[in-house]
Amino acid sequence: MATAREWAHAYARQAVADYRAWQAMQDAKDFHECHRLLLFQMACEKLCKAHLILSGTHPDAIQTSHGFVANPLPLIIKQQLVALNVPSTKTKGIIVFARYLATEIEVLNPAMDRNGKRPDNCEYPWEDAIQVLHSPLDWTFHAAQLLLEKPRGRTFLKVLDTAFARILEDSRPD
Repeated sequence: MATAREWAHAYARQAVADYRAWQAMQDAKDFHECHRLLLFQMACEKLCKAHLILSGTHPDAIQTSHGFVANPLPLIIKQQLVALNVPSTKTKGIIVFARYLATEIEVLNPAMDRNGKRPDNCEYPWEDAIQVLHSPLDWTFHAAQLLLEKPRGRTFLKVLDTAFARILEDSRPD
């Protein structure tokens, strides 16, 4: 039976692979925004699951849900800012932004529709409140705009990149 650390490392490895695939897709014009964001959401979810396992959560407790981004991701960003020795005067705005962005990342998964209030997702078509059918292929996602068009989004991505490297190293089996 695999240990918790082995589970954490497996999640970390997959998170890094998903994240690197997302990075590679950024400049490719052949991919829709929804496909890029699907990989990004999955990478963040797996990063958070690896972090939770390393923090003591049993692997079984995280395998049946996708709701593991909104709460842990800002904490991961905060811990990474500390590890990078970023002055506390600069971290507050980044952490506030990370909290908001983490909720936007979490709802990219169709299972996290906020009780029908956010049916938009990057994987499946959906009907809105007035029964208009939407496809992720035609949708503009707020998370993408936050990540790529806002200065704090670019800062978030730089910090996140280092967080992926750190979780991979921290989760290595003994």
